[in-house]
Amino acid sequence: MNLCICGRFQIEQLEKWVTEKFSPVENKNVVVPSLSEPPSYPATHLGKLIKYVPVKDKDVLTLHFVLDYVEKDHKTQPLKYFAHLIGNEGENSLLSYLKAQGLALAPAKGATMCDVEHLLDCMTFLQVEIILTAKGLENYELVLEAAFQYFQRLRDAGPQE
Repeated sequence: MNLCICGRFQIEQLEKWVTEKFSPVENKNVVVPSLSEPPSYPATHLGKLIKYVPVKDKDVLTLHFVLDYVEKDHKTQPLKYFAHLIGNEGENSLLSYLKAQGLALAPAKGATMCDVEHLLDCMTFLQVEIILTAKGLENYELVLEAAFQYFQRLRDAGPQE
């Protein structure tokens, strides 16, 4: 267990209170179990295509990726870098290509194409959301192919300055 305390009092007073209140806490030397074994998402649950009939007049292709836990990499933030590249509307980006082909729309102002969530200190979810045009909905396989080709291109190129 760790404790962090801050306050407007002198450090000596804070130390005294912490010692009084937390010294009686017994160290039980509990071993925290690994939550990543067995895998939370077995291979049989991955690679699925699920189709929904939307309630709103908005056609969205959402890709969910279950990744190793990367929250501990807070200094380099690899998924923030990846999410920025995916959501970028600049030249040679996934979104600019899909828009040029008439397959996708730009995200709403302030919206992002990517969302990252860290769970249970053992896995990270990366969600990529692409708002499709009618043509994109009809040709969602092309959108998937373009997305995975772009992801492979990013992987092959590696991080850039």
